[in-house]
Amino acid sequence: MVRVSYEQKPLRRTLIQLYGADIHTSPSNITDIGKKILQENPGHPGSLDIAISEAIERVMTSKNAKYSLGSVLNHVLLHQTVIGLETKSSLS
Repeated sequence: MVRVSYEQKPLRRTLIQLYGADIHTSPSNITDIGKKILQENPGHPGSLDIAISEAIERVMTSKNAKYSLGSVLNHVLLHQTVIGLETKSSLS
């Protein structure tokens, strides 16, 4: 999880943990990419690009890691759009 989101959104972190997942801040000391970024800038706030890069590296180097695409894809955007349109209609 991007470091800034990890720190600003503790309820998301808790929800992820309730589903049994381990969660780490990105950039992290777990991946080569994260280690390189933290070496150059120890206080780096992270970014979605870095988090995805670390997740892909982790999946490629671990037998137990899984990767699920998130909210930047059409199926999630469509879902969010429908909810938004329903909410807008209800409030009209």
